[in-house]
Amino acid sequence: MPEASFVPACELLGDGDYYVEERTFFDVSLPLPLEEPTLLKNLQVMHGVGPVTEGKLREEGYEDVESLAQHIRWGDQARSIAKAVERKDARFFFRTKAPDWQVLGLCAPEEMVFLDIETCGLTSTQPLFLVGMMKQQSKGVMILRQFFARSYEEEVAVLDAVKSELESAAVIVTYNGLRFDMPYIQDRMAYYGTCCLRDHFHFDLLWTARRLFRETLPNCKLVTVASHVLGYERDGDIPGYMIPEVYHEFVMNPCSALIRPILEHNAMDIHAMALLVARILLCGILQ
Repeated sequence: MPEASFVPACELLGDGDYYVEERTFFDVSLPLPLEEPTLLKNLQVMHGVGPVTEGKLREEGYEDVESLAQHIRWGDQARSIAKAVERKDARFFFRTKAPDWQVLGLCAPEEMVFLDIETCGLTSTQPLFLVGMMKQQSKGVMILRQFFARSYEEEVAVLDAVKSELESAAVIVTYNGLRFDMPYIQDRMAYYGTCCLRDHFHFDLLWTARRLFRETLPNCKLVTVASHVLGYERDGDIPGYMIPEVYHEFVMNPCSALIRPILEHNAMDIHAMALLVARILLCGILQ
């Protein structure tokens, strides 16, 4: 569990369009990119190719995507995929059938962003007020930045900051973010009439956790998976259901002590995600 960060009231309640908390984690090392682009060996990454077609193509001597470059039917698509792999362009595969772990194998760690949000409710008609994003700074060193709206009015500035932060990202890593975090962000941007995010490759760790651990763990909540797989315990963590109520109280009565547990909760979620991805990649069990 990360050490608690003291949030000085003079900073949290100071000037600016929003508050930014920044901290460093030294214990996350992502073994990326993978040495061999296994994605090229997966013929099913091409639209229209399923198990049967892949089997027929292999019988005809096509062993990988590159070997299909001159194929009458599949050549154009094969060349595009091969060029995307050469460019290590993870975004290209956002709307393909490429398995997450094969796309992650293309990426440099600094191109990945671990993201988690805190909101005033479960539907995007309610504001979001905190977005945490963590990137690798150097091998084994991660920088977490948490963008916090100290009032409801600061939400739009937080969203603009998030959009700017994500411009250089190729991959976004979340836990249930395909259904919650990213649609929520997009909906809040649409509410304010701001430009929505461009497509990123999205690795939702929840789906991988379910595939790997649902038979052995009581549930696949991040807290449960992190505890059993990593030994990552979270004593004194604020329950998620209390977070909206505490934030509303903070808006009415600004006090740094109120918001500190929420910042820690968000930081622990993101830290646990990064450690979990690193463990899965290192053990080679993402396949």
